[in-house]
Amino acid sequence: MGTASPHRTHSARVSPLRRTLRRLEALGRLARPTNLILIVATSLSAQLLIWKEVKDFTPAWTEWSLMVLSTVLIAAGGYWLNDLYDQPIDRINRPNRALWAARAGQRALFSTTLIAWMTGILLGVFLPLEIAFIHLGAMVALGWYARFGKRTGLLGNTLIAILTGVVPWEVILLSERTTYSVAWMVPMAIGFNFVRELVKDAEDLRGDQTYGVRSLPGKLSYKAWQTLLKSLWIALIGLALLPALVYFILWNKLPLMYLAATLPTVILPLLWGIMEWNNYSFMSLMLKASMAGGIIALWSL
Repeated sequence: MGTASPHRTHSARVSPLRRTLRRLEALGRLARPTNLILIVATSLSAQLLIWKEVKDFTPAWTEWSLMVLSTVLIAAGGYWLNDLYDQPIDRINRPNRALWAARAGQRALFSTTLIAWMTGILLGVFLPLEIAFIHLGAMVALGWYARFGKRTGLLGNTLIAILTGVVPWEVILLSERTTYSVAWMVPMAIGFNFVRELVKDAEDLRGDQTYGVRSLPGKLSYKAWQTLLKSLWIALIGLALLPALVYFILWNKLPLMYLAATLPTVILPLLWGIMEWNNYSFMSLMLKASMAGGIIALWSL
């Protein structure tokens, strides 16, 4: 995962302050800060694009800030809870993460999840009712996924992918407006994250099979899995180009700026992933880079 390993200390005495700081560091790393930044960037881009393209629209920045804070807390809680239940698997698949989870401690992981989610619920009081219910549903979904859903394989992958699509969708609900570029954020987030979930399953196959996780890469033959993954990878390239095709059909004009922006920010990382085929860790990283690039490219649409 590209994070430093927590070094075990052999000192007999560790001050309470130092122990607390170590635990906070572990919780911070386990919260997947890069993913949380991507959530904020997606939501902010959607809000700014609506503001930029919709005439006489003034964003409700206070409500948006509360909504994003609630979303980030819910996501972080989901990561912590997932790490709590995944420690045996992570000792095989992601030993560094398992060490950070051990440093944080099971009690801290569980209690911090509860605090984050309770805060998210409280913030929902200040949000429109439909968004508050979406956040509550997301907590239930993430709790189910951490405890049971990951072992279902494809169903869990689909659920997580849909939840990522909620990030731009809730901005549309809050604003009660959308634009062509913002509307495309929803299917692109779902599509790219679905494939990334499958790639992560392939990366984690050894530990998942040891503990009975029925992921799709483990169910299929190697040939069938490779065929499926190649098809999905090509489909992602098509998905990145689809907004330009639909734009041309609707307005008889080719969005050259979008195509020029998509090539280096989305297509190139995907092609780079092909060059490192079966290096699932690298492929997952390229998918994340493509998702970030897609947010940038949509600004030119």
